[in-house]
Amino acid sequence: MLNEISFEAGSLETMIERLFKTMNSIDKQWSEKVEPASQKQIHALEEIADLKQHGKSIPYAYLLFLEEMGQNDNGLLEQEWDGYTEVNIDSILRDYLRYIDEFDIDMNEYMLFSTHWSESVLFLKLTEGENPPVYKFDGQLLLFSGSFENYLFQMAFRKVEDTQFLYQTEFAASPKRFREILSEKSVQNIQWTTRMELIESLLEPYQLQKTWFSDEVHFYGISSEYIIHVDLSWALNITVSSDNHIVFQKMNRSLARLFGIQPKHYKKLNKAE
Repeated sequence: MLNEISFEAGSLETMIERLFKTMNSIDKQWSEKVEPASQKQIHALEEIADLKQHGKSIPYAYLLFLEEMGQNDNGLLEQEWDGYTEVNIDSILRDYLRYIDEFDIDMNEYMLFSTHWSESVLFLKLTEGENPPVYKFDGQLLLFSGSFENYLFQMAFRKVEDTQFLYQTEFAASPKRFREILSEKSVQNIQWTTRMELIESLLEPYQLQKTWFSDEVHFYGISSEYIIHVDLSWALNITVSSDNHIVFQKMNRSLARLFGIQPKHYKKLNKAE
């Protein structure tokens, strides 16, 4: 099944074409349901974000997204939240100034692009190029994804996780427990300087194919029998999805031993046809 789903790397100019190819391999009609933001809406966003005054413009990667699916992304970004919260240019225009003021964010450096009723918000860092990193505000701004392009394909991977497999489990460690895990592993003969380097070193024996949109916050790995996603944006969260129940249970036991944590959630999915 995974061989039929395309996760092609490429230039930023081909980002939308490649994303459409990925999503259409999951749902054949997916791209037919997206709706672009109008030029009027895009100009309104430039105005409300005060970009020209600060000598800035909408980052190219995000502009490509807006021009193709800014009004309706057919549920892609809503996966970050609860699956039905609006994440479109209308909601951004409506809420932009309130969130900027409420969180005291520097408009010269950050641009709001995703909001949720729980007061969770995502920003693009305007000072870091045309394909900027994504930050989440959680009392402070924390790196959430290495780039906006990465983030789009990470959301596509999540769609695969949640619709293309029969079984899924999640492991979660609190920040305190994750610090304990890091301390435990630091005394072992493992060379690492960042948390993600340690994770990749620990997962190396599993011989996973690392996806190109993995970064210092997220690791996405693919094998012939399962896929795995490690999220370090908060503490340590691991998701494993598979069709093979025997392999799936074996992976659960192996990861539980490796990290010293038990599965938090286990569910049998309604696999898409």
